[in-house]
Amino acid sequence: MKLLKILFLVVTICSLGFANSSNKGFPQEYYKLQGKKAKDYFFNFLGKKVEIENLKILKERNFILSLDGKKDLNKDSKEYKELEKLQKKYKVKNIYDYKTFLNRVDIIPPSLAIAQAATESAWGKSRFIREANNIFGHWTYDKKIGMVPLRREEGKKHMVRIFPNLESSIAVYMRNLNRTGAYKSFRDNREKMRKNGKFINGLILSEDMTKYSAIGYDYVIILKSIIKKYKLTQLDKKFYEKQITK
Repeated sequence: MKLLKILFLVVTICSLGFANSSNKGFPQEYYKLQGKKAKDYFFNFLGKKVEIENLKILKERNFILSLDGKKDLNKDSKEYKELEKLQKKYKVKNIYDYKTFLNRVDIIPPSLAIAQAATESAWGKSRFIREANNIFGHWTYDKKIGMVPLRREEGKKHMVRIFPNLESSIAVYMRNLNRTGAYKSFRDNREKMRKNGKFINGLILSEDMTKYSAIGYDYVIILKSIIKKYKLTQLDKKFYEKQITK
């Protein structure tokens, strides 16, 4: 009887361990693929998740637009409370600064997100994504949500941020580009595309990613090469066309 209990506990623990590991990185089937099949899987799987997060941002943007510049909202109203949440999320100083809201609350072009994900995660195969769901190379100094890089220099304290799932990693990446000072030029150029009635072009906006990596403009060259080689700008156009036909 004791033996049966021990066997049951072992099976349970192994099952829990497998379930937990299956939540890290891409689905296991991806890691068995190679060449074009692997790339197609990467674009399709990640593209869907990027689109979902972008649709959430568009919902926030449409809410801001629906307020029509009102500056006398009742502080107890649902509208005001929702605007307060967005003010905090996007770090907007003045709650009625709609210009800043619209500059920050907007989509990240799929081509750019996918190219950066491929670069930062070694096409979804790095240790960071497989152990921490970290697909965009985010760092943290919080020990509760970080893991130590294998080759961290002595004296350094940064850690690789751990995410509960890929969706949260994508959401934080988008929030980072949408509110951090380092990417102001990215947001300004994106806004110009909006005003000119053009689709949000990741190939062009990749020029504004020099501060994302320590290698500077070489990083931009890498992103552009990926976007061009795999014709990822088509994803930007497709997403844009889907929104204007709604």
